[in-house]
Amino acid sequence: MTDMWKRANEIIPGGNHLFSKTPDRYCPGQWPPYYSYAKGIEVMDHYGKMYKDFSVMGAGNSTLGYGDPDVDMAVHNAISCGNVSTLNCVEELDLAEKILEMNPLMDMVRFGRSGNDACQIALRITREYSGKQKFAVCGYHGWEVGHPPQMDPNCTPFPYGDIGEAYNVIRDDIGAVIMEVVRTQPLDVEFVGAVRDITYDMDIPLIFDEVASGFRYNLGGIHQAMHIYPDVVTYGKAMGNGYAISAVLGDENVMKAALNTFISSMQWSERLGNVAGIATLNKMELVDSPKIITSNGRAAKEMWKYAAKHAGLDIKVSGMDALATFEFVDDTDRVLITTFTQEMLKEGYLAGGQFYPSICHTGEEIQMYGDIVMSVFEEIAMGEVMLEGEPSRPGFKRLA
Repeated sequence: MTDMWKRANEIIPGGNHLFSKTPDRYCPGQWPPYYSYAKGIEVMDHYGKMYKDFSVMGAGNSTLGYGDPDVDMAVHNAISCGNVSTLNCVEELDLAEKILEMNPLMDMVRFGRSGNDACQIALRITREYSGKQKFAVCGYHGWEVGHPPQMDPNCTPFPYGDIGEAYNVIRDDIGAVIMEVVRTQPLDVEFVGAVRDITYDMDIPLIFDEVASGFRYNLGGIHQAMHIYPDVVTYGKAMGNGYAISAVLGDENVMKAALNTFISSMQWSERLGNVAGIATLNKMELVDSPKIITSNGRAAKEMWKYAAKHAGLDIKVSGMDALATFEFVDDTDRVLITTFTQEMLKEGYLAGGQFYPSICHTGEEIQMYGDIVMSVFEEIAMGEVMLEGEPSRPGFKRLA
């Protein structure tokens, strides 16, 4: 396992192409770097060992579970009819109609194939609309915008929840504002509303980045539940259940600025992303996936709290229910969380401080997971298990 990962780092800078899938983020030398099969919540690694995924489910893109049969069937049928041609696929229009139906206050849509695509398209359109290149950010919006300290030179960050600092940043000749409505911290409706008011008063287009949060709390964006509406919203991850598709929706006046600039990519016109998007949104509606995954995430949070209290461990639970997280208090060296992951791997679970539930995480599966967590927490508290390697590396700094 480690030999393959070592070889990958020799010929691929960083070893892979998504930071979130770097094994060192979870348990260096023990977290399996490669898989050969994934279905539902089960993942088989390259050597044939089966795990249950109680981690991030493909970096948050598989709320219907891996290999959903309805989505896969739609994609297979599309492949049989040809993925690309000189002409446009009709599913591009069908998906546009479908996602605008879920966002009745939005008028127009452009599609990409990743969350980074969506954020870059949104920023290009809004800055063209305002005529200014400087923009303000709150959260993580893809690798091109970056994260502290390596960020786009045109952007200025502001922290989530600090209305005064948001105002100071936004008033500085900004051409657009992009922010995550909610992620790891509790939803701050007052703060989100204040940013909307500030940008409205200053006639600055506001983008809500719901690439991660979209289609988890509700069928659309969590901003709809708050009744706080941006000029533009971006979606990704969950809307294709593992297939590459993302979207930028917005007010007609702002979106038409796309006609004055150049936004184009051959891969944005391929068929499979659009087909997967339609099938995924239809399945979400059919089963009410936001209700299920929210309930599953809430159950995991309560289980973590109970297990920690029982074992005498101090943990902090946070994140929206469908993007649930926990951390051990005062675990600055990450020894405790890495030990937890290490012991869960021995029990056949991909697990750490994040749990992004799917509809395939049944109540029975969550109960079984909870029993193992209870046991591992007790072993950690009593000093019966120790870290057998290096601690995990922290993720990049977020602003939301």
